[in-house]
Order: sequence, then structure tokens, then C-alpha cells
Amino acid sequence: MHPMKNMRFSLSLFVCAALLFSACMKEEKPYALPPVPGQEGDFKVQHGQVNMGENYETQVYYSFDKGIVRYGGYQDWDISFTTSEVPELWMNGGKGVLLYPTGKKDYATVLSSEAVTLSNRVYDNPNGLEGESGLGILSAAEHVGEVFIADIGDGFYYKIQLKEIASSAYVFKAGPLESTLGQEYTLDKDEEYNFVFFSFEKGVVKVEPPKTDWDFIITRYRHVYYGHNSDGSDELYPVNGLLTNPYKTSSGKDTLRYDFYEFSTEQAAAYTLYPARDVIGFDWKTVNINTGQYKVHDWKIFLIKDQHERLWKLRFVDFYDENNKKGSPKFEFQRLQ
Repeated sequence: MHPMKNMRFSLSLFVCAALLFSACMKEEKPYALPPVPGQEGDFKVQHGQVNMGENYETQVYYSFDKGIVRYGGYQDWDISFTTSEVPELWMNGGKGVLLYPTGKKDYATVLSSEAVTLSNRVYDNPNGLEGESGLGILSAAEHVGEVFIADIGDGFYYKIQLKEIASSAYVFKAGPLESTLGQEYTLDKDEEYNFVFFSFEKGVVKVEPPKTDWDFIITRYRHVYYGHNSDGSDELYPVNGLLTNPYKTSSGKDTLRYDFYEFSTEQAAAYTLYPARDVIGFDWKTVNINTGQYKVHDWKIFLIKDQHERLWKLRFVDFYDENNKKGSPKFEFQRLQ
């Protein structure tokens, strides 16, 4: 037989045999891979990443359930007031806002920055706890009527005078330092939110989502190194980190270098959780002052108990995006209970 005919004949036999074998085989069902430990249902390990921008101009509200809830500029506000029964004024430390009491009650006569001295400055404790704001819990006897100078950074000064601290609103006068008149504002309390926000340049502003919609915010804020300076004064330093929701949320951290995936509910039970907002804070990363490169301490495990009494573990794994630009914290989290 001609070699080419012999080849075609052999190929035909092979194809027929393959088809016959295929027809005789039973249809196979897909094999389900066994679940990876810690990956089942609502308790699976999840991943998140937020973009603050290389200059950290953006703050991001985040929910374990929903992911990113809201982006916004951290410089959009100067001061905020609590909406709870405990009245307090909080400053935007990330922007560098400071208050200076003048001891005066005549708004029109406060026209210079003579009260702006290092020893007279007022600032908040970054823990965000009740009573830890720069002015403390506001009282009509102590705070209503006094004029405060507000330094909002870059040499811009304003002044504010509280007129009334009501159960449903804050009434105050504010304006540029050199103005004798000012403008009166009323900030209505809305208990759906933790705070109501105010900008000396824009007026009343909307900043945060409803308090039940988020678990933490990644933002620029002010850390205070108490008694750090040689003269015993405090060092104020802007940092970028995580602050928890002040509404029914607590957090803690582990420093014993547990494996994140093996860290269990039983191990977490040994740790105390605190209501302070800055427990997780900013020191999950360090920067090389020579190269400017950030290194994330991925061995640090953090715990957050949310407003629904659910316990989560979290760790940061990167500070750079896919283009190697800084300011994009990446993290892993998993519900423990």
C-alpha cells in the first residue's frame, strides 16, 4: 500500500477508536474542591484597598460589610460638633486646626492674633473619647460668649463665638479675624450622624456618612506626643492612619506576631478592646527617612468589635497601589465571631 494511503488509514482508525471510547465513557461531574480553612460563608478572609492619594488629600470611610462607603477631602472641614447629649467641639487636626481662647466676650473687639501663642493653643486628644476634646465638654457658663481664634493653617485666622448650646442645635457667630460683624450659624443636631461639620470658608458642610453605615475611617489626623519636647511641651504631628467609628465600636491590637490566618477567637479573647478611636492609629507602617519608602508591618494584627457586636481581625499588607504610588493602604480582614 502506498505510504500516504497507509497513513490516512491509520489516522481514520485512531479517530474512530477515540470517538467510540468517548461515547462509552460516563459523563464526569465536576469535582468540588474542599473549602480552605477560614474561607467559609460570612467568615471568609476578605481584602480591601483605599486610595488616599500620594499627598493623602482624601479620607475614606469603610465598612466591613459594604467596603468603601464614602470618599472625601480631609480638608473639607475645620471643626465639628457632637450630636449626642454631650456637647463637644472637635478640631480637624489633620488640617492643623487650633483654637486659642481670648478671654474676651466682645466679638467686635477681637481683631488681632495677639492671643495666638504656643502656651495658649488648644487641641484635641486623638483618642476621640468623651471629654477629651480641646475645650472639653461644652458648658454655657464656661464657653458661651467667649471669643476663640481659630487657626486653620497657612496663616489663615478666623474667630468663633458660641451663642447657644441647645439640646437640638449649636448657635454661634463666626467670620474672618479682621471682621467686626461675623455671621450667625445654626448647626442642627442629627443623631443619625456622629458629628455636624463646619468650614470657616464654606459654612456648614456634609462630611461623614450616617454613623450606622461605617466601621472606620482612613484619614490624615493629628497625633500628640505628650511631653515630648525638651521643655516638656507636647509635639503635634500630622499622621495618616485608621480611626474607628466612635459609635459603639472598640478596638485592640496584638503584638505577639501570631499568624494572621491562624489567629483565632480564643486567642482574641485574651485581648482588651478599647473605645479610643486611635488604638489602631498609624504605626502599622514605618518610613525609611533616607529613601522615603514605606514598609508595612503585616505581622501586626488588629481587632475591631463593630456596632453589631461582631468581632473582626485586620492587618495591613501594603501601602502602594499597582503603579507603586504611595497612599493606597491595602488590608485583609476576617470576621471571628
